[in-house]
This record gives sequence, structure tokens and C-alpha cells, in this order.
Amino acid sequence: MKEILVVLRLILSSPNLQELHISSSSNAIAASEASDLNFRETDCPTGCTLKRLKTVKISDLSGVPHEMEFLKFLLKNSPVFEVMSILPGIYVSCGKLHVVIELLRFRRASAKAEIIFIRDQM
Repeated sequence: MKEILVVLRLILSSPNLQELHISSSSNAIAASEASDLNFRETDCPTGCTLKRLKTVKISDLSGVPHEMEFLKFLLKNSPVFEVMSILPGIYVSCGKLHVVIELLRFRRASAKAEIIFIRDQM
């Protein structure tokens, strides 16, 4: 969970970042029991934007609250954002549509922002 704070600081320190690839490896049980990180307030001053971020590819998404808040942050603060490709983790069942529904509800800074879920071909 603290890894998200490290990633956030790296991203905010990279103003020319256009494409981001992340492989999540959350322990769903530990992550769901962890206290709220409040990374938005503590590590990103009001009005911070990722002015050049266009593409995010994330694999092994489990849908735990910290992952979802991080993705929400990216969508909300990236005005030129175009595509977020998500490959769910192996432990995320097809029945967990709440992750899809929640992501589609997130406010986006870019009108072009598109979310793509990739299903494993196996």
C-alpha cells in the first residue's frame, strides 16, 4: 500500500511522463484491512495535474481500495489522458464486475479518456 505513495511521488516528479506501465501485486486481504492512505491530500497539492500522461497499462489489478483510488487519481488529474488498459489479476473472477462499474463512474479530466479491460485468453 505504501508502494502506491512511492509510485505517486515518482509520477509527480516526472512531468514529461506520457505512458505508464504498472504491474500490481496487491495482497487483497492485507490491502482491504489497511487504513486509508489519503495520498491525494498529503502528497499532491490541490490542482496538481499530470499534463502529458496519455496512456496507462496496468496488469494484475485486484480491485482493492488503494488500487482503485490510485486509478481514480490518474483519471481525474490527467487532462490529455487517452487510454487505460487493464488486465485483471488471476484471482479476480468474472463475477467481480464492481471493479468495472466503479472505474466507469470515475470523473475524468479528459473527454477522450477510454478504459479497456483485457480478458485473459486462457
